[in-house]
Amino acid sequence: MSPIHTLEFAVALGRCLPLLSRPVIAVANSAGPDSTCLLFLLRQLFPPHALLSIHVHHHLQHASSLMARTAAKNAHILGIPHHLAHIPWGASPFPPIPTTGPVERITREARYNLLFHLISRARVSLLALGHHADDQLETAIMRLACGSTLLAAGMRPCRRWGMGSNSPLALFGHQGLNAFVLRPLLPFPKDRILATCHANHLHYINDPTNVQPHITPRNAIRHCLRDPPFSRPVTLPPTAPVSLIKIKNAVLLLQDIAPDVAGEKRRLHAAVAKLTAKTEYVDRKVTSHLTQHVLPSPIGTLLLSSTKLLDITDPDVRFTLVLRVIRYVSFHPWGSLRADADRRRSSIHRIVSALWASDPQKSQTKKFTAGGGVLWTPAIYNPNKSLRLGNQCLHTTLHPGDHFCWLASRVPPFSKNPQQGAGSPTKLVIDLTERLKATMISDPLQVLYDCRFLLRIDPLQMPTYVKSSLDDTASIKVLPFTHYYWPKVVLQRESHPDQVLAVPNEDGTVDATMPQSWISIQWVRPLDAI
Repeated sequence: MSPIHTLEFAVALGRCLPLLSRPVIAVANSAGPDSTCLLFLLRQLFPPHALLSIHVHHHLQHASSLMARTAAKNAHILGIPHHLAHIPWGASPFPPIPTTGPVERITREARYNLLFHLISRARVSLLALGHHADDQLETAIMRLACGSTLLAAGMRPCRRWGMGSNSPLALFGHQGLNAFVLRPLLPFPKDRILATCHANHLHYINDPTNVQPHITPRNAIRHCLRDPPFSRPVTLPPTAPVSLIKIKNAVLLLQDIAPDVAGEKRRLHAAVAKLTAKTEYVDRKVTSHLTQHVLPSPIGTLLLSSTKLLDITDPDVRFTLVLRVIRYVSFHPWGSLRADADRRRSSIHRIVSALWASDPQKSQTKKFTAGGGVLWTPAIYNPNKSLRLGNQCLHTTLHPGDHFCWLASRVPPFSKNPQQGAGSPTKLVIDLTERLKATMISDPLQVLYDCRFLLRIDPLQMPTYVKSSLDDTASIKVLPFTHYYWPKVVLQRESHPDQVLAVPNEDGTVDATMPQSWISIQWVRPLDAI
């Protein structure tokens, strides 16, 4: 098996690098063969100061200290700055060191939490991981076995870190939208990575836990795929989310995608490569359609013309477009499963059926929600008139210049829900008073509102009358505004009506009390594929 050539790697890296003016790349350096190879190949393309090696010490096995020393030594040999981070098990938000249950998930969340905050402090926005073609195959099988769609089965070569989830360890907020995860080794199989290490005399440590099928579902799948697949008995760990039968069915599904390729393992790799290419094609088509066909609408919403939607006939493009819209409009953390309506196919297909009805007015589909925290409302758009919304649009005669559309917007909060969940109205009311008092002489206060808007408040530019009011009994709060649930910053004083300090307009500009505003409000959710 031939080593990976530097030019090959450069091409693969170029496909997953976002356009950034300062491409400093951090590498998650475990000291294993994959990250060791990745660190070496990146050093062939970049000077040392453009790279940063990071090793996370898990304290979970006897080999952990040896891995930490090896990772540091490899970085030193290449002249790359290196940082060692220890997981502080038991210190909030980290749980006690896991010994039972979903150890793999807890460890992964702890590792990514450390990695994210380390690169954030270093002002680095790119983190490269050593996932390769064999990892991609295992991931695809696991996701398909868990019910994923074919296009969502694999890992992306590049993706935003995202806002995370509501787990304390995995919540990254708006900062996660400016960080990216790169996987430049995805086109290369494990054999070529090992060949690269051996050809360049790279020292690495094999993690003994990676080959024990009873520890993690991924290990079990790796064991199943040894040539020939399923030729050896395997027992899934008790915490496995899927059965062995579902894993076998996922393998058979992949094999049917590339039936002409000889060899079972090669056929599986070819199938995943086809799916990756298809995903990239669909992403490009969705981006093109959204760029061309989205109509002007209030900030935080998307307006889609029914006539233009009918130009889209590929069911995969329709499905992916709906997911993209949901993720953009949702109040759930960007990039989380909840922001993708949990990828429930029944929910997405319900939306697709409504949006692609040949005659939507005749179908009489009233406004509805089908997951992801998004409300779909019938609308009539005319560039010379105000936007008309509501079920009455189903009965309105269209005149020249009128377009029947669907408006995607934030779903109303769960007013009858006594719990303070993500959709509860109490989450839309935020008291900033104490935080502002604490930051009067420091950097501007940044607040992520409803996972949709970023508020920046500069206390040094705060009007004098507002400062003096805060010294008394007044408070500054963020309240929901309009049926789109925009943030409105108000000053509340006893025996006075609320004074609006700042509120967004429909076009995203901000109305504020000062000509040079001390409050900014910005929509933060991207519409990109990654």
